[in-house]
Amino acid sequence: MKKSSDKKTSQSKQSKKTVSKNKMLLKKQKDTILKLKEEIVDSNNKYIRLLAEFDNYKKRNEAEKSKMYKYEGEEVIKSLLPIIDDLDRTLNIADLKKINTVYTGIEMILEKVITSLDNIGVKMFDSINNDFDIELHEALMTKKSKLKSNIIIEEFEKGYKYHDKVIRHAKVIVSEWGWEIIMKY
Repeated sequence: MKKSSDKKTSQSKQSKKTVSKNKMLLKKQKDTILKLKEEIVDSNNKYIRLLAEFDNYKKRNEAEKSKMYKYEGEEVIKSLLPIIDDLDRTLNIADLKKINTVYTGIEMILEKVITSLDNIGVKMFDSINNDFDIELHEALMTKKSKLKSNIIIEEFEKGYKYHDKVIRHAKVIVSEWGWEIIMKY
């Protein structure tokens, strides 16, 4: 009977060891499963971030291309602006007005150039009697005036926009309201 009891005890110990080993193996498998789940979540997060970064890259690239196409030719247009200024100044020469055919010819050329630029999105903007705006104007000096301060009273060079972008600021003289002017009134 002792042998049978020893056998049972031995089987019981062996069975406990097997159960213990199985529990350890099960715990390791659960840990491995948890670790693999975490790796999957991390991989998914990395994939989502990479996808978002790529999407942002595509959007930036498209915006840059769009901007490039929108403002293509800007340098050529900027190089034409001094020619337009010269033609405009030529029309202001008093002696030239006496030679009607030459004056009319220069006036027609200037109008055609301005119309052509207008057709591609280049617009000249007026500044005289408008408020000074740092986004549109470059103040060369101030001058005392009867007008309130920061009103443009003279324009040396016209300003131009290409679509919605200022490609040349207007060079202007801005009014200044001094105390001497106030005292006169």
